Amino acid sequence: MYWWQVIVFPFALLFDLITRLRNLLYDLGVKKTVRFDTNVVVVGNLSIGGTGKTPMIDYLVRYFQGQDKKVCTLSRGYGRRTYGFRLATTADTPDTIGDEPYMYLQKYHGIVPVAVGAERDLAISELLGHVPDAHAILLDDAFQHRRVTPSVSIVLTTYENPLHRDYLLPAGRLREARRGVQRADIVVVTKCPEYMSEADQVGMRHEIQKYTSAAVHFMTVQYDPLVSLFQNGRELKRNVLGISGMANPEPFENYLQRNYAVKHTYNYRDHYRYKPADVRDILREMDEDTSLITTEKDMVKLKQFQELRDYSCFYLPIRMKFLKDESLFLSNLESKLKNYAQEPI
Repeated sequence: MYWWQVIVFPFALLFDLITRLRNLLYDLGVKKTVRFDTNVVVVGNLSIGGTGKTPMIDYLVRYFQGQDKKVCTLSRGYGRRTYGFRLATTADTPDTIGDEPYMYLQKYHGIVPVAVGAERDLAISELLGHVPDAHAILLDDAFQHRRVTPSVSIVLTTYENPLHRDYLLPAGRLREARRGVQRADIVVVTKCPEYMSEADQVGMRHEIQKYTSAAVHFMTVQYDPLVSLFQNGRELKRNVLGISGMANPEPFENYLQRNYAVKHTYNYRDHYRYKPADVRDILREMDEDTSLITTEKDMVKLKQFQELRDYSCFYLPIRMKFLKDESLFLSNLESKLKNYAQEPI
């Protein structure tokens, strides 16, 4: 623990007291929860962002689609300028539904219903009114939203900053104490090295399972080929300008450094809303020998600036890949869904 963490640690204890009391009220049934007939899959974390929830949602969408099962996504819609429940349509933008939901909307071409709503229990009821035959609703970043009883809770933590080495806010990045992970059905360690050793996996699994009996799996990031931002036939240039707005840009920037001649990187805060002045700053770095490469999440916001069309612009799609035992993860997931469906309502 660093000196500044020692100074703010009393505030972390106060934060722990508040979150512990809230969870206790739910555990005792004083605060009520809602259970739905439809499967509800929660993807969340104990920390504040940067664990890979968006690519995990994408992984689950592709899995359920491969099983010919209708799936929906429901997010809070962080950063949007609208309120209440909203079922996304082609008329929506990142301003109306938030950047991640808008990315889902663009990526799945309307085949997967995408909804936003801060009050998840009310939003699920609304969503089921529109999609009554949904097999599963994927709740993005809802592990702390305990008013809904999920079919299965998947908690993500990163290889670089796993939950067992992190501290409560403001001393660390945890939203609640490590013991909170005991509510998880599955824990996934994300952003692992592609060749993480078996010994390292065993050691990390042992540390995490001091706080939970849940199964622990390991995933790495797989980068797909670059995709043109505007499909305008522009070629990749010799130099690269990296643009990202995310909680943890390090993996993205490291990948660029390993694979391209990086001229400069711009790192904006998570969920950043790009302004014309930002784009003007970016364009000053662009020339006939430079391409812009951004993340898939930032692509949906930068694409709205038509002045970028005259340049070579790409985004880098990513997906999650299990290091091993993917079939075991899916079997565990399906067993939770099956058992949930068989329980009395």
